[in-house]
Amino acid sequence: MTEATKRIVKRYALIQGDADLRDVQDFLPSNYTATATDDGILISGHDHHGWTLDGYVLPRLGSALIAGKEVFL
Repeated sequence: MTEATKRIVKRYALIQGDADLRDVQDFLPSNYTATATDDGILISGHDHHGWTLDGYVLPRLGSALIAGKEVFL
C-alpha cells in the first residue's frame, strides 16, 4: 500500500425510509456505491476532488427528497 492510498478514508451514509436503491444509485458519482441492507440503503465510497459525501452526494440526494445521514462504521 502506498502512502497516497493510506490517506484515502472510506465514508458511509445511511438512507432510511422508502427510498429505492436504483434511484439512489442513479444519483451517485462513480466513487460512491449504494447497497441495500436491513437498516436501509448504505452508501459507501471515498471523496475524490469535488465529489465529496457532504459537499456533493448528500445534497444531491436531498434535491430528490432522499435524506441521508453520514454514519461512522
